[in-house]
Amino acid sequence: MVAFSKIQDNSFINYILHSRRRRWSTLAAILIMIFLARQRFAKKSKDVTSPPKARRKPREEKGKGNIDSVFFKRLQHLLKIVIPSWKTPEVLDIASLTLFLIVRTFLSIYISAINGRIVNSIVKLDFSLFLKRVANLGIVAIPASFVNSYLEFLIKRIALRFRRRLTHYFHERYIKDMIFYQISNLDCRVANPDQRLTVDLDKWSMALSSLYSNFSKPLLDIVLFSRKLAELVGWEGPAITFGWYLLSGFFLRLVSPSFGRLTAHEQRLEGEYRSCHTDLLHHAEEVAFYRGHQWEKTRINAAFSKLLDHSTDIMNKKLFMGCFDALLVKYGAVLGGYAVVGLPVFGPRRKTYLESIGGDVSLITRDYVRNSSMLINLAKAIGRLVISYKELQHLAGFTTVVCELDEVITDLEAGKYNRTMVNSDRPEGSAVINPLSRGEVLVDEYIKFDDVPIVSPNGDILVEKLSFEIHPGMNCIITGPNGCGKSSLFRILGSLWPVFGGRVHRPNIEKIFYIPQRPYLPHGTLRDQIIYPHAKLHMLRKKVNDQELLRILETVQLAYLVEREGGFDAVNDWNDVLSGGEKQRIAMARLFYHRPDFAILDECTSAVSVDVEHILYTHCKETGITLFTVSHRHTLFKFHDFRLKFDGEGNWSFEKLIHDA
Repeated sequence: MVAFSKIQDNSFINYILHSRRRRWSTLAAILIMIFLARQRFAKKSKDVTSPPKARRKPREEKGKGNIDSVFFKRLQHLLKIVIPSWKTPEVLDIASLTLFLIVRTFLSIYISAINGRIVNSIVKLDFSLFLKRVANLGIVAIPASFVNSYLEFLIKRIALRFRRRLTHYFHERYIKDMIFYQISNLDCRVANPDQRLTVDLDKWSMALSSLYSNFSKPLLDIVLFSRKLAELVGWEGPAITFGWYLLSGFFLRLVSPSFGRLTAHEQRLEGEYRSCHTDLLHHAEEVAFYRGHQWEKTRINAAFSKLLDHSTDIMNKKLFMGCFDALLVKYGAVLGGYAVVGLPVFGPRRKTYLESIGGDVSLITRDYVRNSSMLINLAKAIGRLVISYKELQHLAGFTTVVCELDEVITDLEAGKYNRTMVNSDRPEGSAVINPLSRGEVLVDEYIKFDDVPIVSPNGDILVEKLSFEIHPGMNCIITGPNGCGKSSLFRILGSLWPVFGGRVHRPNIEKIFYIPQRPYLPHGTLRDQIIYPHAKLHMLRKKVNDQELLRILETVQLAYLVEREGGFDAVNDWNDVLSGGEKQRIAMARLFYHRPDFAILDECTSAVSVDVEHILYTHCKETGITLFTVSHRHTLFKFHDFRLKFDGEGNWSFEKLIHDA
């Protein structure tokens, strides 16, 4: 027995070293095994060298990209959005996709039979029969090609329909009231809503659409090919195939990392990296003046390195899993496949089979080609079903980032904010603001703050209690150092920030108009810049025409723009075309078009000359617009009757201005 084993061992070594190809193949296999072992050992040694607390893996949190009950609950919620009822085009497309998947499966079975007949004609040396069956295959290829292409088209169209539904759903909620402002200024849970609303929605839609096809098609193939294969080779054939893949699926599930959680984190890092470039683009002028390009480059490179490291980590994990996938799903299936296709000749029913074909080798060849083709399709179907767990993990990752956005918007609609609060040492006896407390906002014909604290969203108290009252015609100017609460007062007045206490009386928001130092000029016509946020139809309903707009431009000393730019319908990049002073005067023209009861002017004429500024403020008073101005220019005091003064230390005063005759 010992001698026999030695002979066997020597013959095995001689077999490996017999040719150069075998030697190189063996060396490559050894190197791959060493690389994988080294990767696993490096990971284990890293865990060993880390502190004990770090080595303990915390229990994975639910809803963080894992396939758990939270994922299925979130997926059900999103499915109700993209498929609101059974009478939608999405359901029709899914039904069409299912029908064409069934058709493709039957075509595959038919093509497998044709392949067997073609080989049979070759073995029989029957040229005319060979041509006939090849022509038959060519005819079947025409509808088969259309079916395959149409399936791909349907998958993409379903993804597009899903994205359209989901995008409209989020646009209705995100671009509503102040949600788009609050999500980035009052809440810190979603750092990059633009990434979630564009890239992540698209990837989620495509992942869900592809997942349906990748799950339903293999299931359908398994049922039909198993049934057909059982008729041809007996139940043992499908049983062997199912047993192998069941064992493979269990093992893959055991060693597979949480790709859903990794994908969700990768999308967050993508958003952070994109945000760095967006910040550089939006603040290019300031960065250029400060010569901050090196600092920005370091920041952007750091964000990219972080993303790259995480992507490399995912890639390494996919390499590790890919080896198991190939070993179990691909090559393991081949071994099991040969066992199945050999059943008719070597299995328990071989005598019956050989008698039925009369020992005709061509028929054995035909059946072998047909059965192997069906088995390959069955193996592919089961394999796709086994490894589609990774696709489900990717869907879980995208579902996490999409639903996080949805949950944050829901909280914001209910007035709930989650933001890092200031935790500084306060003097003894100073007020403490409860971040969950809320004051009252009452609609009235005047502006009144009654014991209202000026508090930033992160809990920084600028003024403990502020009280003043402004009626129509009481023009008020606000002064004070930077950071004392001037702009914060306007944000509270405009309902951008929550009221943490007291009572605010203000007119309806349509009767208050805000003009910042740097006005927003949207892409559109010259007319759009003046009437924003109205459209031309709204302007005509107000019985305002272009002649009225021209008179407004004459008031703000910008009538020449109509001729220079080519009329009110001219479209341009107004942020580049207009100077700083022209932009501010366009904003004032916008104010004169809307003619509100109250105007909040936040350093809105800082780039305008004093004489033009005098014309603008005089016209405001003549049209009956009550001014609420922030400015350090003493030349503006004469246009106001009251002053609200902050000292930057939390103190304030409200006083009547006395003008010299």
